[in-house]
Amino acid sequence: MSVIASLPETLDPKREPRALIDHILTRYHETHRREFPELIRLAMRVEEAHAGHPNLPDNIAYRLKKMHGELEAHMKREELILFPMMRQGLFGRLSGPITQMRLDHEEHDAMLGELKALTGAFHAPAGACGTWRALYQGLEKLCTDLEEHIAIENDILFPVFE
Repeated sequence: MSVIASLPETLDPKREPRALIDHILTRYHETHRREFPELIRLAMRVEEAHAGHPNLPDNIAYRLKKMHGELEAHMKREELILFPMMRQGLFGRLSGPITQMRLDHEEHDAMLGELKALTGAFHAPAGACGTWRALYQGLEKLCTDLEEHIAIENDILFPVFE
């Protein structure tokens, strides 16, 4: 599915960047904030129950906590600095903040790559418990959502203001 296909049909991002920002806030920021704590909880349960299992990713709960903290800081910078500037219509004058957001996105993408590698592309081992399977399903959804989120900002929203 293309990034454009993941947007509401009625949204024209180039003519309505404010509506696109609202979509990002409700569809992605709120979703990440709602789902991340549960993924961390599931990871902690899996680590506790399956310590020593050869297919258990090393420090997955810690990695998720770190990723959550970095993503939360990034989203706050968008919400408190970048998006308000965009809502003011500062076209062509946001290259500095946008460059920083793109760098953050590269770091988030690298973390997603690590998660994919550590989990064997989110395939739980044979005989994995329901919690482990739920964790991997949730991580796969997180990965898809965050990849869409990043692509919408990098490829659609940011170019409007550069």
